[in-house]
Amino acid sequence: LELLRSLPATEILPAEELDPATPRSAIFHRPQQMFSPGDVALAVALGERIVVSQLDLIAYRNPGYFEDGEAWEDYRRASRHGLSAAERVVVFSEHTRRELLSDGLVEDSRIRIVPPGLDHRSPGEQRRPEGLEQHQLDHGFLLCLGTDFSHKNRLFALRLLSALREEHAWQGVMVLAGTHVPLGSSLELERAFLRERGDLREAVLDLGPVGEEEKAWLIAHAGALAYPSVYEGFGLVPFESALSGIPCLFAAQSSLADAAPDGTATIVPWDPVASAAAAHALLTDAAVRAQHVTALAAAASRFTWERAAGSMVEIYREAAIAPVRDGATLSRDVVQRERRLSVEHELEAARLVWEREHAQRMYDELNAEVGAGLSLIGPHGALPEALQRAL
Repeated sequence: LELLRSLPATEILPAEELDPATPRSAIFHRPQQMFSPGDVALAVALGERIVVSQLDLIAYRNPGYFEDGEAWEDYRRASRHGLSAAERVVVFSEHTRRELLSDGLVEDSRIRIVPPGLDHRSPGEQRRPEGLEQHQLDHGFLLCLGTDFSHKNRLFALRLLSALREEHAWQGVMVLAGTHVPLGSSLELERAFLRERGDLREAVLDLGPVGEEEKAWLIAHAGALAYPSVYEGFGLVPFESALSGIPCLFAAQSSLADAAPDGTATIVPWDPVASAAAAHALLTDAAVRAQHVTALAAAASRFTWERAAGSMVEIYREAAIAPVRDGATLSRDVVQRERRLSVEHELEAARLVWEREHAQRMYDELNAEVGAGLSLIGPHGALPEALQRAL
């Protein structure tokens, strides 16, 4: 925020200060996918032309990350409207470009690939996470970093740990660090696995969410990072790990199949025994370890924020002068219609709430006046109807 404020000719508007009179920008760039109709409506209201960064299609493909089917369909509808309205759609990888095309969401002419930069690292402060004692780490540890979304595949990380201990007598532990999500979590599967494998319970340390200083300490002291994700829009972790001098155990899945150098993917999908053999070499053989880290770090050096920024400037120029498309116009019309319907729905809901509250007040007033005599009147009252009318 401080950097943004220091830029010339830059205005920062809090969301609550936006209104219909707020002037449109030539370009509105949303740096992540649309999550709701409100996100699309905001983009349409604030941009003559729209650029959307579609980081991945994980949520678009997976209903398990939503409260119910209706919420998932709402998300998918918002995604389609946003992508249709956008003059340019920016993705991190060739993999995501292929997925957009295979689902018929965007024409190839509007997609641009801009990988993120990896040259933002700074040493920073390090702090050992609370509750993590040195004696627990005497034999080294694997670090599995990230939320417990199912696609992060932490369950396989536990199976990999089991194979390392059984097949190679490795005595280290697994440290899990990341937020527990309310929907689409693998936590219960992990707990069930550990209940069946009592010998692993003391070898798995679940820290929950950690801060940046604690994360830095964990990476610096880990024997390797375990990153068995089945689906990533780019997959930063193996590259960031290598730039820290630490090997990473990952599979050549989704975007990493394209971005990672040949031979650096240690995990054999999804065979824990075969994967453990390669992982053990990285943990114990200095030459194998150095070759792995060097290859990934060299690949990471190609991804700079300067290159990404230069690409984005060109994409903004393209979007600004692109011919008007029927699809974008229709999407804008649909968004405006949904916004009106949403307002009407909110007004109707407010009316129903008022009527319900009004009826409750009438009942409360009657109850206060009649008190204990309430049981004498009404359809099932003890008094005759004529006498009730008189009362």
